[in-house]
Amino acid sequence: MNRLVALASGLLRRALHGKVPRLFDAAYYRARNPGVAKSGLDPFLHYVWLGARRDRNPNADFDTAFYRRQSGPTRLDPVRHYLREGAAKGLDPSPAFSTALYLARYPDVVAAGVNPLVHFRNDGRAEGREAAPSPIEPDRLRALDGVAEDHILMLPDAEGGRFSLALERHSDLDPAAEFAPRLCLQLCVDGLEYDALLDALRAFEAGRQDSLALDIDTSAGPHPPMPTQLLAFERCFLARSDEGRTWSLRYAELRVWDLRLKRPGVAAVFPGGGFSARRLAKGEGWPAM
Repeated sequence: MNRLVALASGLLRRALHGKVPRLFDAAYYRARNPGVAKSGLDPFLHYVWLGARRDRNPNADFDTAFYRRQSGPTRLDPVRHYLREGAAKGLDPSPAFSTALYLARYPDVVAAGVNPLVHFRNDGRAEGREAAPSPIEPDRLRALDGVAEDHILMLPDAEGGRFSLALERHSDLDPAAEFAPRLCLQLCVDGLEYDALLDALRAFEAGRQDSLALDIDTSAGPHPPMPTQLLAFERCFLARSDEGRTWSLRYAELRVWDLRLKRPGVAAVFPGGGFSARRLAKGEGWPAM
């Protein structure tokens, strides 16, 4: 069945959208969207029809949500729009890559008429060429500069507005944990929830309890569509479980960013410890501590 789906969807993609753009990494997309890989659906067709609207990324160097905030609604998907129109307009594909600065630094790329991100991915990176950070949204995204896509998380997500956070003064290190120089958890919480979380972090730092659980349900009413608070965990060891619904980590320092301001900044800094976050599915009870 998977082969039939792959064949049929591949033919449909070719008929409707032509060749797969050079900036689309099918292996990367399948790895980060296991449902697409399991179904056999043509990955670029999924990106055009669903993935782009859900802010799925087509490769490790292209941030769909970041790009869409610059381009606004377009006739094309973000990848083809950047290739055909966006680069010429100076739009940037991610916070880590400035189109204009790359072209200014390397005039031979301009002379060759090659898309700057295509050149950087195919040749420039291996040649040791440098990609300057995008100057777009510098304040909001400064904490995210250089952070790998897999180490940027957001709660709540499209599946629901309930999640649980837990702090531990001492926690065991999972042998399977991966090192992350920085892990960023973005939270779309209202003002009361923002203050409650920050107060809980301060109380935990000053208190003597070994653990603290925080249960947040954002499904009861309207909430900000964009992140209002960012937890930046420095020098972490991260482990995932329950099909990626639970993240556990040990970290050396926690910086809490206030993203509600016109110029976002660090609101508080806390010492290291253990932390876990869990997405709660519809009907799932709060986890016991």
